[in-house]
Amino acid sequence: MKAILFTADEYKDEALSLAETAFYEIAKIYKIPKKPNPNFYIQKDKVEEIKKLNDIDAIIIFDLLKSRHFINLNKELLGKKILDKVILLLEIFALHAGSKEAKLQIELAKLKYELPILKDMYKKAKITEQQGPLGAGVYGVESTIRLYQRRIVKIRKELEEIKKAKEDQIRRVNFNSVAIVGYTNAGKTTIFNYLTGLNQKVDSSMFTTTSPKRYAIPIDGKKIMLVDTVGFIRGIPPQIIEAFFVTLSEAKYANALLLVLDSSLSSTLLVEMLQSSLEILRELGISGKPMIIALNKIDKNNEEKEVEDKVNLVKELANSLYTPIIDVIPVSALKGINMNILRDKILALI
Repeated sequence: MKAILFTADEYKDEALSLAETAFYEIAKIYKIPKKPNPNFYIQKDKVEEIKKLNDIDAIIIFDLLKSRHFINLNKELLGKKILDKVILLLEIFALHAGSKEAKLQIELAKLKYELPILKDMYKKAKITEQQGPLGAGVYGVESTIRLYQRRIVKIRKELEEIKKAKEDQIRRVNFNSVAIVGYTNAGKTTIFNYLTGLNQKVDSSMFTTTSPKRYAIPIDGKKIMLVDTVGFIRGIPPQIIEAFFVTLSEAKYANALLLVLDSSLSSTLLVEMLQSSLEILRELGISGKPMIIALNKIDKNNEEKEVEDKVNLVKELANSLYTPIIDVIPVSALKGINMNILRDKILALI
């Protein structure tokens, strides 16, 4: 589908990558307004401009929209799909969902996100007594709201049962596990492949891993389970965290963590990624687990001194924010640099 993307400059690359991962062809990129329009979020003149574009199928606004924005944009831009950051992410997860659990999590998040919008639509339709947005007037919207509410209750029960069964299964496993965590595109799956000898899908699109991949590697007669988890994103909406709690909770039951960071990022962005990764882990109730940090993609740095400075920066900050940090190891999973050192450090830790 051909789309127009609205995003802030700092999120431009990420937004573009996410849109392309969801199979949208971006025809034009506009800056998100500093002061959002109260009715449409985007500028009114842009709404008028887009209205005339017959070849555009969707509008992606890389931020969180309010109900009134969705209602007004849908009214003005008839026939064009309106997506904000949450809906875009949910579409991507839906494309990759394999297990029943993942599909239920996605459906629940989508229903919970759309329900307040439907309720606002219902209020507006009630006031005006005009035909409702779903084509069946006030009563059509009302029955859809009831349907959403019943489905939400049912999915929650199903997920609770799956969660209990999964937690029991994880606890029964009689060997140690290491969860590989970190931001999407940091190279978690490449590291997982190197350590396990597997060939899981790796590409530059975001969210290559949308459900955990597990593999036990035998060492000295013992087995260590490596778990490649779903990647974090910057400014991850709470709706996504909740929807994928069970998936992310793989890290909660691991014996140790391997946090992967992208060393090719600027020092400022690297610090931001480290801080928010640790914050997300805290939100999931994870603390006190031994952690090794793999500073990946060192082959993309220009000088050895640059790598050394970034290792020292990460060490100092990580130790001030989390305990215990076992080590910070600069690696390149793609080139195999220092990967044996990382492997030995994981074994020694376990």
